[in-house]
Amino acid sequence: FTISAATTTSTAPAIFNNGIVSSASFTPAQSPGGAVAQGSIFSIFGTALGPATTAQQLSFPLVTTLGGVSVKVTSGTTQLNAIPVFVSPGLINAIMPSNTPPGKVSVQVTFNGIQGNNSPVRVVANAPSIYTATGAGAGPGVFQNVSAAGVPVVNAANLTATPGQIGVLWLTGLGAISAPDNQPPPVGNLSYPVEVWVGGQPVTNFLYSGRTPCCSGLDEIVFTVPVGVLSGCFVPVMVRVAGAAVGN
Repeated sequence: FTISAATTTSTAPAIFNNGIVSSASFTPAQSPGGAVAQGSIFSIFGTALGPATTAQQLSFPLVTTLGGVSVKVTSGTTQLNAIPVFVSPGLINAIMPSNTPPGKVSVQVTFNGIQGNNSPVRVVANAPSIYTATGAGAGPGVFQNVSAAGVPVVNAANLTATPGQIGVLWLTGLGAISAPDNQPPPVGNLSYPVEVWVGGQPVTNFLYSGRTPCCSGLDEIVFTVPVGVLSGCFVPVMVRVAGAAVGN
């Protein structure tokens, strides 16, 4: 009689070409503004990246392995662990460590002990990227209008912002923090110079520009909408942080 050994094979995680992007803008890595900022949330697109049942981290401290998925960032002889906050077969959202050296780095996904390919991406100090209402990196930005009672509502065609009103812009990529990325973010303005224009008018009154208390890597800028901004269905907004700019 004969005995045949049953063998199983597992597919290695594979990151798509130019599959590492900001989680807000999805700007391709080779395009202007396609870099990932230190301390920001970035997305990895590919195949066999994670478990069939999605997993996410909802409490602190955040860990560096989620659903069997870990993400390694290599710069020369320096190796760091990114923090996966959402994992699935085709998408990983992770936090780029604040202490990642600027410049070209290599990112590698390991799933259930199987290492994937190395994929390059450029890391910079600041790369503001505004989240969009579509969740696809295009369209109206995620902006909240704050009422006189201090209640924020999502900006919409029937809930428009007005000059002189306080607004909250949601984004990632303001820059690194000195505290650990896996702990609740420190509340306070980051030290980087922030500029915002709404409808071509510069913002002169900033109330906050830093991490949200709830979520690592997620930033918010709170400001007063400039007087003189013309009304319109879609008013352009531009953010510049330490010379790095993004428009929406």
